[in-house]
Amino acid sequence: MNYAIILAAGQGQRMSTKKDKMLLPVCGKPLIYYSLMAFNDHSEIDSIVVVCSRFNKDEIEKTISQFHFKRIKKVVVGGKNRQTSLEKGLKYIEKSAKKDDIVLVHNGANPLPSQEEITYSIERAKESGACIVGHFATSTVKEVDGERIVKTHDREKIFTAETPQVAKFELLKKAVENAKKKKLEVTDEAMMLEAINQKVVFTEGHEHNFKVTTQADYARLRAVLGDVPEDFRVGIGQDSHMFEEEKKGLVLGGVKFPEELKLKANSDGDVVLHAVFNSLSQAIGDMSLGFYADKECKEGVKDSSKYLQIILEKIKKEKFEVNSLGIMIEGARPQIDPIVPEMKRTIAKILEIPTRRVGVTATTGEKCTVFGEGLGIQCFVIASLVKNK
Repeated sequence: MNYAIILAAGQGQRMSTKKDKMLLPVCGKPLIYYSLMAFNDHSEIDSIVVVCSRFNKDEIEKTISQFHFKRIKKVVVGGKNRQTSLEKGLKYIEKSAKKDDIVLVHNGANPLPSQEEITYSIERAKESGACIVGHFATSTVKEVDGERIVKTHDREKIFTAETPQVAKFELLKKAVENAKKKKLEVTDEAMMLEAINQKVVFTEGHEHNFKVTTQADYARLRAVLGDVPEDFRVGIGQDSHMFEEEKKGLVLGGVKFPEELKLKANSDGDVVLHAVFNSLSQAIGDMSLGFYADKECKEGVKDSSKYLQIILEKIKKEKFEVNSLGIMIEGARPQIDPIVPEMKRTIAKILEIPTRRVGVTATTGEKCTVFGEGLGIQCFVIASLVKNK
């Protein structure tokens, strides 16, 4: 059988956060979820024991239940250090483990071990007795004494350890007992195995298999998984209007074109600012433009820039501000590129952001749609908001 012991009892002091590191949110799930999922979903893992702290035990058990991690057989409270926590995990599996069964020890704070790493480390441990996953050093490695550099090491021979660290049950148990007897201070399982002269081989890990130790690591993890920061919002907006048959007075992005046909609308028909409104409103979870425009039109307000003030006030109350806009216009007429600079300046002024944060592109539509046929204009906008600091 192949057993996994996931260590999640550490205090995470270097994270500089009051919340338990294992429970920090990443894409709507606690950090520990990703380690649990990686081993629970691996076809070669038969049984998993999670070693937690008395502070995070309830939340970890809730996560296990919520996501139906059926290969997790036990959650036990660990000790004051890594070695003691490992002993607690081994004590549980020794009831059923045989001497040549494989035990994978993994840091709960290494959320992204790949399925290939797990598979290959099991294979190598079966062959050699023990194997660890890690990375070759990429920077020049210096040995120091106080404030002085005493030696430069060959980085091609330097391998930084990650997890899982894998060994046959009998060897791992012997290594743990030896370390305890001799009161060795160890930082990982490989160090204990080395102390009993056990050969430990290695396999190179994926770049995303790293330990979350600091806030920078946490930010990196969130970036890898595509998590959106709590102080960031994104919205998409769209609007389209057909041209009047004879009435002139086109308005696009707050810019007026007296000789171009007007767009059909109760307002000035500014399809660009309407799409901008919808994108900003969506970003804060508010209503579409139509919800507000009917009332404004009845009161005689035709200027679409005035409508924008409604949603900008709401954004301000939410303590956000506009970060950037991406605007895409489809229509056979008028030519958009020549008027982009003026349009960007006008929109930036309304939103009170730098002009460089407004992007405007356009397509003629190549007669593929009614807009490409020159019968109207369609606009899409993506807006991003950031917390007002």
